[in-house]
Amino acid sequence: MTIETTVATGNARRHATQSHEPRWPVILMTPDVSEAPDAPTETEYVVRANYADAIAEAGGIPLILPYNTRDLASALALADGIVLTGARPGTEVTGARRQFEIQLVEQALKTGKPLLGICHGMQLIGECLGGKFQTVLPAAVVSHIPQGIPDVLAHEITIEPGSVLIDWVGKGPARVNSLHRHALAGHGRFRIAARAPDGIIEAFEGETDGFCLGIQWHPEYRLTELDRNIMRAFVDRSAEAAARKARDASSAGSDRVRQRLAQLELALPEASLPPSAFSGAVRTGNVITVSGQVPLKDGVVLHTGHLGVDVSIEEGRESARWALLNALAQLERAAGGFDNILGFVRLAGYVAADAAFERHGAVVDGASELLRELFPDRWAHARIAIGVTSLPRGVPVEVELAAVVGDEA
Repeated sequence: MTIETTVATGNARRHATQSHEPRWPVILMTPDVSEAPDAPTETEYVVRANYADAIAEAGGIPLILPYNTRDLASALALADGIVLTGARPGTEVTGARRQFEIQLVEQALKTGKPLLGICHGMQLIGECLGGKFQTVLPAAVVSHIPQGIPDVLAHEITIEPGSVLIDWVGKGPARVNSLHRHALAGHGRFRIAARAPDGIIEAFEGETDGFCLGIQWHPEYRLTELDRNIMRAFVDRSAEAAARKARDASSAGSDRVRQRLAQLELALPEASLPPSAFSGAVRTGNVITVSGQVPLKDGVVLHTGHLGVDVSIEEGRESARWALLNALAQLERAAGGFDNILGFVRLAGYVAADAAFERHGAVVDGASELLRELFPDRWAHARIAIGVTSLPRGVPVEVELAAVVGDEA
């Protein structure tokens, strides 16, 4: 992995969110466990609040991830980024936590999910990448546990040339807090990014498909600009992953509709510009209403005339299908992709017909049945079929459509 991240300011991230760039990313945090031997039902998952505060400040949505390996794939699908937190001061990580986090890291690495390891989390990710867990630190050249709470700067670090940390450190020497009795050693699929004066690895960048950063100190205390930039960079990369996931899902949804159209030997037309002072589609809340669409094929009116006079039932049904296809083209553009469509509200079909004609519903069925074929899991809709004396451009059918879309559309 090559980390090339420009750290955004808080204002920039707010602007990006308001303009529907990346949404606020969901960040899963691995917790520690507070056990009560005499009362096993009172065991608690615990995470220091400043982990969540630092993620939220950087623009993420922090959530605690319990030790449940039965549905880890679903948890990873929910997550846009993962933080492996440090252990509680003075405690060792439990075997249950360690085994859970190893499985989590292995799956996250396979899927390219952004990873940030802090203190214990850095050591464990480093082990998964081939490094060694060092239980005994060197003689006291540097105190790595200067006090019980790491809320002050403890020692300097040397940042390796070419490391992304160089761009994040700001002015002056790089100093960090410290609270650890173990360390990462050796080599693996990572590049050492920083060391303490005694040679202890203080940061690494994973040589992985996705963003992977290990930090030995505790940037969640946000004592320096480097600390804040680390949290921002991780959350920004998680937001980028969320945006890619949304684009891929939207593209997949549109591709499925187009595949079904191809099987029917049909194709979605280009969304045409309205011929007058109105919009092709308008969103109100979570409902998109598409203006009435006429049956255009390759930009040309498919049929003209009246049902019961010079247009057959089958020609009317074909007109209804093509009017719907033009409506769906407008809907796809307004919704940002068919995958954002949760369902349909109403389809209105207007049929130009002779006064004696009574099979308006059979004509509009052409549109309703095509909608069911293209969206088999969410096609249900209310409907009205109305007979009229004439329609724009002399067409026999016009279709209007309303659909429900998700919050991110």
